Order: sequence, then C-alpha cells, then structure tokens
Amino acid sequence: MHDNSLQITSQDIPTFNCIVHVSSTPEGVRARVANLNGIEFVARDERTALSKIVPTFKATLEQLLSDNAEIPWQEPPHPANDDEQTRYIPVHL
Repeated sequence: MHDNSLQITSQDIPTFNCIVHVSSTPEGVRARVANLNGIEFVARDERTALSKIVPTFKATLEQLLSDNAEIPWQEPPHPANDDEQTRYIPVHL
C-alpha cells in the first residue's frame, strides 16, 4: 500500500478522511463521496444522508483492509459541482 495523505494516524486507530459533496434535490439532499467511487445517497436532509454515507464508507474500507486489498482512492478527489458544498468527515475504523 502506498503512502496516502487521506489516512490520519492517531494512537494506532486507523482514521480516514471521507470527502463528501452535498447538494439539494427535489427529494431532499444528495450526498456523494468524492474520494472513493460508488458511495452516494439521497435522503430527506443532510444529516440523514451523511448518517448513511459514513457507515457505508467505513464498511467499504474495513472490507478492503481485511482482504488486504489496496484502497482504490479517487485521486484527486472528484471536484464539487457548482451546486455542491463539501464536507470533510474523519472516519475511525
């Protein structure tokens, strides 16, 4: 595995940055992970969308690490669209 600035090291607890772009939709809020492909949710509000994103991001990383697979980071992360705001969420495994 190569050195990745998206990992934060703190007292032997692996922590990763989850970069999420959020935007309003007619259904509520769309949240998509910018630095790991394939994780996206639409929910009635941002809190609900992020509450779905974080466990999915965490489970994906845990599975990849347990399989000794390289994490397929999107580098550079997908940029935010004009209608999106970015959230940076530290995720502890």
